[in-house]
Amino acid sequence: MPIYRFRCDRCGTEFRELVRNGDPRVRCPGCGADAVTRLLSRFGVIYKGSGFYTTDYRRKSEGGKTSEKS
Repeated sequence: MPIYRFRCDRCGTEFRELVRNGDPRVRCPGCGADAVTRLLSRFGVIYKGSGFYTTDYRRKSEGGKTSEKS
């Protein structure tokens, strides 16, 4: 049973609610209205290293030529 963040459309109160399966109604704890909007949860992103796009997915040289120096 996930915990979701909501904002009341009537009074603007933001709150978290444990939502059970099959229970679509969520009421605002401040004013009791059932017109609420589910918000996206915040999450962190951590970038490590020099970047995958320059090391893992580098384009091959055009025409099948290799860029080896002799």
